[in-house]
Amino acid sequence: MTLQSIADSIKLIAAFAGIIMIAYSGFVLITSRDPAIRAEWKEIILGVIIGLCVVFLAPWLATVFSGGSYCS
Repeated sequence: MTLQSIADSIKLIAAFAGIIMIAYSGFVLITSRDPAIRAEWKEIILGVIIGLCVVFLAPWLATVFSGGSYCS
């Protein structure tokens, strides 16, 4: 197993988990009437989106700041 395949696996798992969390939180937002619960799940959606951005931008950031190539 190469480092590139491990990084790709982590990105795949993160994307799958993120999509599941966004779908479930959307369901909770649609069905909930309590404003406190809705605010909590809105924060969860924001956290998931930020987390996915970090996961998918990490290779680019590593390349930019190290001056080299990522996982090669």
